[in-house]
Amino acid sequence: MSSLLAYDGRPTSEKALDYAIDHSIRYEEPLYILTVVREDQMDPEGPDEAVREYMQAAQRKAASAGATVHTIIETGRADETVIDVASRYDCDTIIVGRSNRSSLDRFFLGSVSDHVAKHATCTVIMVTEGS
Repeated sequence: MSSLLAYDGRPTSEKALDYAIDHSIRYEEPLYILTVVREDQMDPEGPDEAVREYMQAAQRKAASAGATVHTIIETGRADETVIDVASRYDCDTIIVGRSNRSSLDRFFLGSVSDHVAKHATCTVIMVTEGS
């Protein structure tokens, strides 16, 4: 059993990171931290510096708290990639941050967390900004 955190370094996902670390430790299961970037943020040498920094910081934070943590950086559409990676690593829980945008904003702009909740075949935990 393992958990996957969809992470992008923004404040909403920082709260989700804290939750995911606690979840991983409580249930003694590995935590996969995934970020999905645009093609232009990757080159043959690896991700751009900002992505590398926030992923390393997340990994250090989880490891220092006692979690068994792995980081994954992928390119593609975030909503589809989260579900694909959760399946690939046989995760039984996906943890995502969710902003407090209005329903109208989510309707027009879409929402990774909404897509994941509707299409995932495992448990999805949404951590909101106010959590």
